[in-house]
Amino acid sequence: MEFADYVPRQEGAKLGSRGANVRRLQNYLTNFGYLDSPKLGDFGVRPTLAQPAPDTLGEFDEQTEEALRKFQSFHGLEVTGVLDQPTLDLMGKPRCGFPDTAEYVLQGNKWSTTNLRYGFQNFSGDITQDQARAAVSAAFSYWAAVTPLTFTEVPFAQNPEIKIRFVTGDHGDGSPFDGPGGVLAHAYYPPPNGGDIAGDAHFDDAETWSINLPASGVDLYTVAAHEFGHSLGLAHSTVNTALMYPYYGGPHRFLDQDDINGIQALYGAAQWFHKRILQIYTTHHSQNCWAYVQDLGWRKVETGAVDGVKNMFGALAAARGHNIAVDLYIQNNTIRIMYL
Repeated sequence: MEFADYVPRQEGAKLGSRGANVRRLQNYLTNFGYLDSPKLGDFGVRPTLAQPAPDTLGEFDEQTEEALRKFQSFHGLEVTGVLDQPTLDLMGKPRCGFPDTAEYVLQGNKWSTTNLRYGFQNFSGDITQDQARAAVSAAFSYWAAVTPLTFTEVPFAQNPEIKIRFVTGDHGDGSPFDGPGGVLAHAYYPPPNGGDIAGDAHFDDAETWSINLPASGVDLYTVAAHEFGHSLGLAHSTVNTALMYPYYGGPHRFLDQDDINGIQALYGAAQWFHKRILQIYTTHHSQNCWAYVQDLGWRKVETGAVDGVKNMFGALAAARGHNIAVDLYIQNNTIRIMYL
């Protein structure tokens, strides 16, 4: 991989070191929030969470050492204050462009509505528009499944809360993309921070985006779900199994418990029920299904599969009879089945 000019290329830099590699290290620590810069304000991150900017670029001073220590601590590395090989290896991995030093939940930004709209300003050339829409819809569904939030795609002209763009290089938000293999995407907190770009998610179209498994490029499902976590008010997690961990390690199409704890601290939990399904009605083509839920009445069933409900719900009901118990979530009169 060809490293961006802000990624250090040699280990060994420490207090008192000088040169281009130190400057790259300082740029890296600045880009991701460990050293102060105006970029922190763009992302709604308090500058007090970063170390003061170095006095001289290219000179490894005490501010740089303390910022490097914070980086190592955040990512569970040995805290040496020296640019050692494990630290260098991590800095070379693709990642999200959002600053690490934001507070995970307590920064205080969340949407005032639970019914959010999103829209595409443009699309990637790597996949079809339908494929991009399917990946983004699935990415939002991870968060919807554990909160009261709903997400609806609308035309871009309707000024949706979350605007989605595939762009390259300098795209006007003060955080230009760096080409393939570095920063994959970034997103912005909900209002009041961010102004016109609050909540928006930008994807570097210099990457090769893919939707297939195994992934033939960068998995859009994974990166989109991560970025939408920022759009909803989450910062990065220090848990390396969490979706909100800043580095990309391949497809990760689920929420870790740490992700669930974070998003529910902002918006609360989805309302789950344990009820009995007393009757089921399925259309002849098995694309639509309704269930009569004990004490709740008729509710439409979310299909959860491209071939409708026949594999997920109808066949099971036929095998067991209609009087079966399920854990379910009622949202807008639609049943979301967690498991049967």
